[in-house]
Amino acid sequence: MTGRIRNEFGINWWSKKWNNAISSFTISSRIDKGREYARAGNVLSMEVLKGEIIAEVQGGRLTPYTVNMEIDIFSKEQWKNIMNIMAQKAIFCAMILNGEMPENIEEAFKEAGVSLFPKKQIHLITHCSCADAANPCKHIAAVHYLLGLEFDKDPFVILKLRGMDKEEFLKALRILRSGNETDVIKTKIKKQLKSKKTIVDLKREFENSKGIDEEVLNMSFSYVSPGVVHGVIKTLGIPDFCTSEDEFGYKMRKAYSNAEEETRKYIDGK
Repeated sequence: MTGRIRNEFGINWWSKKWNNAISSFTISSRIDKGREYARAGNVLSMEVLKGEIIAEVQGGRLTPYTVNMEIDIFSKEQWKNIMNIMAQKAIFCAMILNGEMPENIEEAFKEAGVSLFPKKQIHLITHCSCADAANPCKHIAAVHYLLGLEFDKDPFVILKLRGMDKEEFLKALRILRSGNETDVIKTKIKKQLKSKKTIVDLKREFENSKGIDEEVLNMSFSYVSPGVVHGVIKTLGIPDFCTSEDEFGYKMRKAYSNAEEETRKYIDGK
């Protein structure tokens, strides 16, 4: 019997992806019993570390059983490649910095030559202190179910399992993203400096021109709200000189909202 981990223990796509990955190489009649254990609250504690999960599961005896799970963490070089790939995608970064997990996040890992989710049973080593020879036993299965709930609460737990916690990940992504945007700005400035045209030069060119093309005069504009609200603020984060994150966030969001509203009014001709 192949035990399938039901979606009630994993609502979001990343939780379902993990559950499906686990159940795809899990053949055990203990899966259903593990689900009952999870529902009954038999998983007394669960700690997610880098590359490891440690849990205590109450079974038939008085003393709870200890469940250990191990998964390979990515090397520093692998994480560097992953982060560099992610930093190249603006919307991608904005969603992550907003606490969302893009459905195509696996593409970045695949491009870096690794897989975010385990593909084979040997990629996830599990052990329980009970006497059951089956692996997974019902105690391990119960922990699998609870992991789905943890992933729903915080998708960054998956990244922590692979070796990088949420704070490290977001900080590194902000630094890389800021660096990329700075390089783009510097390139534009260099191009402008090479033109060696001043405001006076541009004004003279305009005055000496035969007129503005009809196409320019008849240009129309439309405004589309960004896919991620206040993406720039979320990408850059809070500057060091700010003492209050809430105050900075409030003022910047208000400024961006006002700018957006004025832009919309201008385009609409109001």
